[in-house]
Amino acid sequence: MSNLVEYITSLVERIIASFGAPGISLIALFENLFPPTPSEVLYPLAGKMAYSGRVSVPAIIVAGTVGSLMGSIIYYTLGYHLGESRVRDIIARHGTLKFLRFSIQLVTVKDFERGLELFERYGSAIVLIARLMPFVHGVVSIPAGVIRMNIALFMVFTAVGAALWIAPLTIFGYWLGDNWQEVLAWMDTYQNTILVLVLVGLVAYVIRRNRQASVH
Repeated sequence: MSNLVEYITSLVERIIASFGAPGISLIALFENLFPPTPSEVLYPLAGKMAYSGRVSVPAIIVAGTVGSLMGSIIYYTLGYHLGESRVRDIIARHGTLKFLRFSIQLVTVKDFERGLELFERYGSAIVLIARLMPFVHGVVSIPAGVIRMNIALFMVFTAVGAALWIAPLTIFGYWLGDNWQEVLAWMDTYQNTILVLVLVGLVAYVIRRNRQASVH
């Protein structure tokens, strides 16, 4: 992990030094398209660079929000053009994981339809909350596109959620200055907690799904 942090630190510093705030937008765009990219490193580091006077905190927050919004719109467009029927076909074909003799039904068309109903009811809240969660904050834009959520609402809630994620990390990095990496310990705890909760929920879901399948 330390080697990864050092590499990202060096890369981000070079990009910001060369392009300034627009460079942060490019990094944020990439981070949203490839969710495993650790934004918990990017923004505290950018805050530290603001502490050094190389860029301002407001510029970081605005640039990061713009880049995040751009990445989310790309995924929204993907979901929009795939459409409900194509996604349903993909789930029908690949929703079951097969390994040797075992077959695990991860998601069904019925689950997908239920999820779309929830998204249609609470789409704005789901988009906003997902922006505060690691790993899923970018890809949540796909179902938003599938249901063709109002694009203006989607952009507003995406931007607000992105700013709520970016601003505290940037401010913490600025406040800590050269000790900005202390933020990472807190973020590791946060992300590990979210990951454990997601895995427990996934395991419980798979067990329940297979029990239902065995009854029928």
